[in-house]
Amino acid sequence: MIKIEEFYPLILEAFEKGQTFTFPIRGTSMQPLLHTNDLVVVKAIEQVKRGDIILYRRENGQFVVHRILKVVGDSFTFVGDHQTQVEKGVKLNQCIGKVIAYKKQGKEKQYLLKGFRYRFYCKLVRMKLFRGIFAKLL
Repeated sequence: MIKIEEFYPLILEAFEKGQTFTFPIRGTSMQPLLHTNDLVVVKAIEQVKRGDIILYRRENGQFVVHRILKVVGDSFTFVGDHQTQVEKGVKLNQCIGKVIAYKKQGKEKQYLLKGFRYRFYCKLVRMKLFRGIFAKLL
Protein backbone atom coordinates (compact mmCIF):
# COMPACT_ATOMS: atom_id res chain seq x y z
CA MET A 1 0.00 0.00 0.00
CA ILE A 2 1.23 3.46 -0.86
CA LYS A 3 1.88 5.64 2.16
CA ILE A 4 0.00 8.92 2.39
CA GLU A 5 3.30 10.80 2.59
CA GLU A 6 3.89 9.82 -1.04
CA PHE A 7 0.69 11.37 -2.37
CA TYR A 8 0.38 14.25 0.09
CA PRO A 9 1.54 16.73 -2.59
CA LEU A 10 -1.23 15.42 -4.88
CA ILE A 11 -3.81 16.06 -2.15
CA LEU A 12 -2.65 19.67 -1.83
CA GLU A 13 -2.68 20.08 -5.62
CA ALA A 14 -6.25 18.76 -5.84
CA PHE A 15 -7.37 21.16 -3.10
CA GLU A 16 -5.76 24.11 -4.90
CA LYS A 17 -7.87 23.20 -7.95
CA GLY A 18 -11.06 22.95 -5.86
CA GLN A 19 -11.18 19.16 -6.23
CA THR A 20 -11.58 16.31 -3.77
CA PHE A 21 -9.01 13.57 -3.26
CA THR A 22 -9.77 9.88 -2.63
CA PHE A 23 -7.33 7.51 -0.95
CA PRO A 24 -7.34 4.23 1.02
CA ILE A 25 -6.90 4.28 4.76
CA ARG A 26 -5.06 1.89 7.07
CA GLY A 27 -5.65 0.93 10.66
CA THR A 28 -8.45 0.17 13.07
CA SER A 29 -8.90 3.48 14.88
CA MET A 30 -12.03 4.49 12.96
CA GLN A 31 -13.87 1.17 13.12
CA PRO A 32 -16.70 0.27 12.85
CA LEU A 33 -17.26 3.03 10.28
CA LEU A 34 -13.96 2.78 8.39
CA HIS A 35 -11.69 -0.23 7.92
CA THR A 36 -8.28 -0.76 6.33
CA ASN A 37 -8.46 -0.31 2.53
CA ASP A 38 -11.77 1.57 2.63
CA LEU A 39 -11.52 4.71 0.51
CA VAL A 40 -12.12 8.14 2.01
CA VAL A 41 -13.05 11.21 -0.03
CA VAL A 42 -11.43 14.34 1.38
CA LYS A 43 -11.96 18.00 0.48
CA ALA A 44 -10.22 21.18 1.54
CA ILE A 45 -11.36 22.51 4.89
CA GLU A 46 -13.76 25.42 4.74
CA GLN A 47 -15.15 25.10 8.23
CA VAL A 48 -15.01 22.44 10.94
CA LYS A 49 -17.25 21.42 13.78
CA ARG A 50 -17.46 18.79 16.46
CA GLY A 51 -18.09 15.40 14.92
CA ASP A 52 -16.30 16.06 11.62
CA ILE A 53 -13.74 13.49 10.45
CA ILE A 54 -10.50 15.26 9.59
CA LEU A 55 -7.24 14.28 7.93
CA TYR A 56 -4.51 15.95 9.98
CA ARG A 57 -0.78 15.69 10.51
CA ARG A 58 0.69 15.16 13.95
CA GLU A 59 3.77 17.11 14.98
CA ASN A 60 5.83 13.93 14.45
CA GLY A 61 4.75 13.95 10.77
CA GLN A 62 2.27 11.07 11.00
CA PHE A 63 -0.98 11.48 9.04
CA VAL A 64 -4.18 10.58 10.89
CA VAL A 65 -7.90 10.40 10.09
CA HIS A 66 -9.91 10.93 13.29
CA ARG A 67 -13.08 12.59 14.51
CA ILE A 68 -13.22 15.98 16.24
CA LEU A 69 -14.43 15.48 19.79
CA LYS A 70 -14.04 19.08 20.98
CA VAL A 71 -13.21 22.50 19.51
CA VAL A 72 -11.75 25.33 21.60
CA GLY A 73 -10.71 28.30 19.46
CA ASP A 74 -8.26 26.95 16.90
CA SER A 75 -7.35 23.92 19.04
CA PHE A 76 -8.99 20.53 18.58
CA THR A 77 -9.36 17.34 20.55
CA PHE A 78 -9.49 14.25 18.29
CA VAL A 79 -10.34 10.62 18.88
CA GLY A 80 -10.78 7.57 16.66
CA ASP A 81 -14.21 5.93 16.79
CA HIS A 82 -12.55 2.74 18.06
CA GLN A 83 -10.45 4.49 20.69
CA THR A 84 -10.93 5.83 24.17
CA GLN A 85 -7.71 7.87 24.42
CA VAL A 86 -8.06 11.41 23.05
CA GLU A 87 -5.47 13.59 21.36
CA LYS A 88 -5.61 17.18 22.59
CA GLY A 89 -4.05 20.36 21.29
CA VAL A 90 -4.14 19.73 17.54
CA LYS A 91 -4.02 23.12 15.80
CA LEU A 92 -6.00 24.20 12.76
CA ASN A 93 -2.80 24.52 10.71
CA GLN A 94 -2.20 20.78 11.21
CA CYS A 95 -5.58 19.96 9.67
CA ILE A 96 -5.37 19.11 5.98
CA GLY A 97 -8.81 18.07 4.79
CA LYS A 98 -12.29 17.02 5.80
CA VAL A 99 -13.66 13.56 5.01
CA ILE A 100 -16.97 14.01 3.20
CA ALA A 101 -17.64 10.44 2.03
CA TYR A 102 -16.26 6.92 2.01
CA LYS A 103 -16.42 3.74 -0.06
CA LYS A 104 -16.19 0.29 1.47
CA GLN A 105 -13.40 -1.93 0.17
CA GLY A 106 -14.39 -3.52 -3.14
CA LYS A 107 -17.75 -1.69 -3.39
CA GLU A 108 -18.76 1.00 -5.84
CA LYS A 109 -21.35 2.73 -3.66
CA GLN A 110 -20.18 5.96 -2.03
CA TYR A 111 -21.57 6.84 1.40
CA LEU A 112 -21.88 10.54 2.19
CA LEU A 113 -21.26 11.61 5.77
CA LYS A 114 -24.71 13.04 6.34
CA GLY A 115 -28.27 11.90 6.93
CA PHE A 116 -30.16 10.54 9.91
CA ARG A 117 -28.33 7.19 10.22
CA TYR A 118 -24.93 8.86 10.12
CA ARG A 119 -25.93 11.54 12.67
CA PHE A 120 -27.29 8.81 14.97
CA TYR A 121 -24.02 6.87 14.64
CA CYS A 122 -22.06 10.05 15.48
CA LYS A 123 -24.08 10.58 18.64
CA LEU A 124 -23.34 7.02 19.74
CA VAL A 125 -19.58 7.20 19.18
CA ARG A 126 -19.33 10.49 21.06
CA MET A 127 -20.58 8.72 24.17
CA LYS A 128 -17.73 7.15 26.16
CA LEU A 129 -19.88 4.13 27.02
CA PHE A 130 -20.43 3.18 23.38
CA ARG A 131 -16.86 4.02 22.41
CA GLY A 132 -15.66 1.53 25.01
CA ILE A 133 -18.12 -1.08 23.76
CA PHE A 134 -16.92 -0.62 20.16
CA ALA A 135 -13.30 -0.95 21.29
CA LYS A 136 -14.04 -4.23 23.11
CA LEU A 137 -16.21 -5.78 20.40
CA LEU A 138 -13.95 -5.11 17.41
